Amino acid sequence: MYKEEPSPVAGFRGYRVRTFRQSRANLAERTQQGRVVHFVPWKGVAGVFLSAQEFPADAAALEAAWQAAGAPPVRLPKSGEAVLFGRVLPVRTLPFAGYDDLVEEPDGLCLACKGRPDPEDVAERVEAYRRATLLARAHALLEGWGDRLTRRPAEVLVWPRLKNRTLGQCMRSGEIRLNPRLADWPEAILEETLAHEVTHLTHFNHSPAFWRALSALLPDWLPRSLVHYL
Repeated sequence: MYKEEPSPVAGFRGYRVRTFRQSRANLAERTQQGRVVHFVPWKGVAGVFLSAQEFPADAAALEAAWQAAGAPPVRLPKSGEAVLFGRVLPVRTLPFAGYDDLVEEPDGLCLACKGRPDPEDVAERVEAYRRATLLARAHALLEGWGDRLTRRPAEVLVWPRLKNRTLGQCMRSGEIRLNPRLADWPEAILEETLAHEVTHLTHFNHSPAFWRALSALLPDWLPRSLVHYL
């Protein structure tokens, strides 16, 4: 669908810039005219996707895309940090005589531990919180779409056994599986992935009808979906 070509700038705000041009005609339902820029956290890549007619993006276009993306982080989390929807949050532990609990505060995650905290136990609790938060956000999105959904999923699960490049999966039983790595990305990527899989409940293919239904549910799905390509 896209072929890589030389980029007008080598780097931008710590990101390596890669430029792709649409290499062939595509279904009208999938084609978005103009420039789309997507920043990829953890990979350190800014992907610039161009239509067949447009000239490469410049630094000013990258700056505008950066502002629209909400300044996504570039680096991986360090020890004592966790990622939650594109944000790197510090994790602090507190000794507590009562019960174990993990809460999200404005400045990070706080885990109350009975006794001396074990690093492996802390990591497990943080991961469990990330998955629970991911599932809660997914259900909130489904409720927000309301009557726009022609069919609701039978169940939504966070599925650790999905391959890294498979962010979501729709089963014929009506079950939707989400990759726990979606908690790493900005919430817009979860919304696009969930909308894609929910649309498969009525169109179990990638026909023109599927893309029309997806566009009706989430009109700006295309720039979000490019993260899968990168």
